[in-house]
Order: sequence, then structure tokens, then C-alpha cells
Amino acid sequence: MAIHNIPEFIQRDLVLIKKEFNAVLTDMAQNIQVITESVKPVVHVHKDDRGWLNFQVEYAARGYQLPPDLLAKAKDSRYVQVDDMTWVEIDPQVVRKVEEEIAELGAVETDDGYRLPVSEFASLEEFIEEIGGKAELTRAYREFLEQLTGFEADENFQLPERIENHLQRMELTLRPYQRAGIHWLSWLHTNHLHGILADDMGLGKTLQALCALRLAYEESKSQNHSLVVAPKSVLHHWVRELRRVDPYRRVHVYHGAKRKQSVFKSSLPYVVITTYETVARDVDSLSKVPFYYLILDEATKIKNPDTRRAQAIKALNAAHRLALSGTPVENRPAELWSVFDFLMRGHLGRYGTFKRVYETQIMDGDPTASRHLGRRIRPFLLRRKKEDVARDLPEKIAINEWCELTFEQKQLYGGLQDEVKRIRSALKRGESVSYTANILPVLMKLKQICDHPYLVTGIMEPLAGRSGKFDWITAKVDEILANGEKVVIFSHFLEMLRLLEVALREKHIRYIRIDGSTNNRQALIDDFNHGKPQVALLSLMAAGYGITLTGANHVIHADRWWNPAVEDQATDRVHRIGQNRTVFVYNIMTASTIEERIESMLDEKRGLADQIVGAAVRGARKWTKEELIELLRPLD
Repeated sequence: MAIHNIPEFIQRDLVLIKKEFNAVLTDMAQNIQVITESVKPVVHVHKDDRGWLNFQVEYAARGYQLPPDLLAKAKDSRYVQVDDMTWVEIDPQVVRKVEEEIAELGAVETDDGYRLPVSEFASLEEFIEEIGGKAELTRAYREFLEQLTGFEADENFQLPERIENHLQRMELTLRPYQRAGIHWLSWLHTNHLHGILADDMGLGKTLQALCALRLAYEESKSQNHSLVVAPKSVLHHWVRELRRVDPYRRVHVYHGAKRKQSVFKSSLPYVVITTYETVARDVDSLSKVPFYYLILDEATKIKNPDTRRAQAIKALNAAHRLALSGTPVENRPAELWSVFDFLMRGHLGRYGTFKRVYETQIMDGDPTASRHLGRRIRPFLLRRKKEDVARDLPEKIAINEWCELTFEQKQLYGGLQDEVKRIRSALKRGESVSYTANILPVLMKLKQICDHPYLVTGIMEPLAGRSGKFDWITAKVDEILANGEKVVIFSHFLEMLRLLEVALREKHIRYIRIDGSTNNRQALIDDFNHGKPQVALLSLMAAGYGITLTGANHVIHADRWWNPAVEDQATDRVHRIGQNRTVFVYNIMTASTIEERIESMLDEKRGLADQIVGAAVRGARKWTKEELIELLRPLD
């Protein structure tokens, strides 16, 4: 009898023979055993120092190990011989499932098994669970898993003496929470992990990131370039801060029509600073550069995964990735998924799965989904709030101010009511109404009327007496300046800024203005903080982040934005490190108008980032049909 036929004989033929005859087995035959109990996958995992998880998949049954090569030799047989007297029955479905899951995992095949980047540890854990496998972990990998949940950033963390001495000469004092942040970033770097530094605006994320970058370069001696992607408005802020933290590091601004890609061919490592738009345009060439570090400033710029910008950023290659954002979630949990898709692809699953498992449940108020998401992101997200760590920051006092529509404003506001009623009726009937083409233009026009009739009529004179809001703002500016203090005014309407400019010039008040067309913004900022201008007029979207205006201690929001996180970012241009006076924040709104409805609805969105990262989300979403109907409700 051929050896490969023995298991079938023992399992089938011998049973039949014993029914008909008194079969006598030799001593050797009696020692033959065929194990038919289910085989179980066993996954051996090892973490190496280069940032790889190496793993092998074997199978086990009743204490016998079946390595993959043994199964390969017996590919066409139901049984695998493990020694002279023992065969193990193999369930092809078990092996097929493991092979399918490995292919789904996307692991790279090696001579000894497979490997994954260490940042995909969660995917590996899910793979083991999915195949019903048993994990055999090396000591290094067990310690790594323990650190993921048990790592504590050290507020007394010390950089090498040469870096500490340089920072001291530059009068850059690291606060304890910043030292802890640098320690955490260094821990991520050492373990080849990636994360989000999500400190409140004004707590020095740029300084922490650059200190960690300098430390990484000096420890690794890497000769690869690094890339910082930031809004255009803060490119030179990054250049200036980098030169303060690491003056000998080569830095290059890659932006503008005359940008040259020759910098990427240099054998000397550069820190290249560019914009999201530039990356989107040059992604074909930039994706071929093996960057050492890739840092995203204002990382919510990629919150929508379908945009060309987000897809371009995710096509870049880098050994280490870092996202900076004071508001990692603004409107919905899926924004967090997109940032993690850049950092650690697969860590939060596929987009559709994330929306089903997390977002839908969270928005329905399920605390279990919130806690689960919180546990999954906790090791890779560091967030500190001002009130917790920067206790020496002065108080911030928010004041809601209300005014009434003038007769002219009421006439204009009422003139839109036919259009408003038509849209409200269509929404109530369940009809499809385009938000961009039909609803948003009406909402914006209603908001413009609340600011000043000029914004919709084009008639500028007279300025005063036509808008309760505009008159309140100019009177408040006079009051602030009379006390020898400065004020920053935000609006998302450029024509509102123009109107305020006219009013300030008439009173011979010195001011600066920053919007999307401003090129010399840093010079203007320095002049405002240290010079004679007393008022700063800022476009909310163009100047709501990346600048410091601690020369003022008053902030006026001339009109409400749909997202409170954007307003908070703008306010924190003034309430940040370096501010030593109480900051007064005025939200000036028009009663019984769309602004009142916005104010009542914004509370649902406010604090969404803190709620999600704290695993205590109570839900947030875009405007629902019911909310749009409420926004468009006629004047009382």
C-alpha cells in the first residue's frame, strides 16, 4: 500500500473490514493515528527595529505544528503526514479562508512569511481574529502593544543638550506640555507610527513638530527630504519658525509659477514647504520622492476624501507622517477617517465600513460606538486644551451682542420672503432642492442684509444709520481704542471689510487688512503687533489660522459662520501663547433673523472634536431638512 493511501485506509477501509472480519493489526499499525479534529491557524508575529511586523501562518492540531511548506507539499491531498505514524486531516476551506484574508490584508510576501508596516498592527490583529487564529507574539511585539495603551508622555522630557542650548539662546522656552508633546512625537517616530497632534489653537503645535523633526534628523542621520504642506498664508511662518528651531537645516519654499523641482534631486536633505494646491498640481512628480517626514498643517484640508487635494496628499510617500490640527473633526466623524487614511491606511477600516460601524451609530447617539472609536484612535492622537495646560493664559470672555434690523434692512429681508417660502414649501413636500444652486445663495443674501444693506444694494452712502450691526461695531471700535487697546474684526464678506475700511479712514484710524489676496501678511502682522495700527480687518477664511495677533485683546465676529470650529480658530489668533491680557470676544448678531437661528443650531456642532477624541460623542451633522426649514422661517 502506498504511504499516501494509509489515512484513507485507516479512516474508511479498516472500519469496513472490522465490521466483517476480526482484523488483527501489527504493533506498528496500531501506532498509526489520523487526527481529524479541526486544524487552527497559528500566527507568529515579530516586530523588528525597522518598523516592520513580520509574521508567519502555521496550522496546529492536537499539539502538532503544520508549517506552510508542509501543506504546500500535500496540496492535492486531504491529509498531511507530520511524522512516521501521524497524519492530520486538512479542511481546505480553512486554508482557503486564510489565503483569501492574507490577500485582503495586502501583506508583502517574504522568504519567511509575510510583513506589514507596524502602523498596520490593528489590521493584523483583525486578520488573526477573522481567521479564528491563535497569536504567538514575540516579546518585542508584546511590549509594543503594551506601550500603545500604557505610554505616558514625559513633561520633563529633555532634548539633547545642543538642542536645549540653542532653544535657550533663541529664547524659545518649552512648556511642560510641549515637552510631553515632543516626547510623544519622538515615541511615534521610534516605533514607525504616525499621529495627529490636535492641541488647541495657540498651544505651539508648529514648535513641537519642528523640535521633533530636528531630533529625528539628528538621531537618524537621514539624507531624505521632508515635506511640510500648509495653507499658503502660513508658508513664511513655517520658514521663520524652522530657522529659529533648526538654523542649519536647509529649507526651501516650493510654490509659485517659478517653482523648481531640482531641489528634490539634491543629495543634501531639505525641508521643503509647500501648499495643498501645489501638491495637487504636481502629484505625479512629488509622489516619486521618498520623503523622510511628511507634515500636514491644518490637516482638515483633506477631511473630504473625494477631493483632488486629499487624493494627491495620500499619494505621497513618506517614512513618517504627522497631521497637525486644532480641530481634527469639524462636522462629522468621517472627517477623522480621511485624516487617518492619510496617516495609517486601513486603521479605521474602509470608508463605507467606517460610516456604517462608527459614523451612523455615533450620529444616532450610540455611546458604545463612540467609546470604541475613542479606544482605536487614542494612541495616535494627542490633544491638550488651553484650560488644562496653559493655565497662565489670561481669561477669554465670550459676549453675545444683539441688535435690530433697521427699516431698510427689514424691507430687503422681507423682499426675499417669496423665494424663501418657495424653498421651504419644496423642502416640506420632500422635493429635491439643490443646496448650492438654490438654498445657499438665499442664505448668504439674508446674512449680507444683516451686515449692511450695501452688501446687496451696492449703495454705500450713508454708512451710518442703515445697519444696527454696523453702527454697533463702529461704536465698539471707538470704545476699545479710547481705552488704548486694539481689536481684530473678522468677517467672511470682503465687502463688509471694505465698508469698515471706509469708516476707519473717515475717522483717521490706522488699520491693517488681511484677506486671500494679501501677499505681505507677515509684515502687516508684525506692524499690528508692535506698531501703530489699532484695528485689524481679517477675512475669516483667509486669516482664521496660522497667524498670531496678540497685540490685540478684543475680537469682533461681524457675522456668524456655519461652523463654530472656524470661528474658534479665528479667535485663537488673539487668545494664544504670548497674550497677557484678558481677551474679549464679541459675537454681534441681528435678532429675529437667520443669525438667531444659526446661533441656536451651532451648539450641536460646537465641541464635536473634543467629544469624538474623548469618546463621548453626542452627535453632529450637516443641516438637516428640518433645520433648513427652520433657518428659512420668515421674520416673526
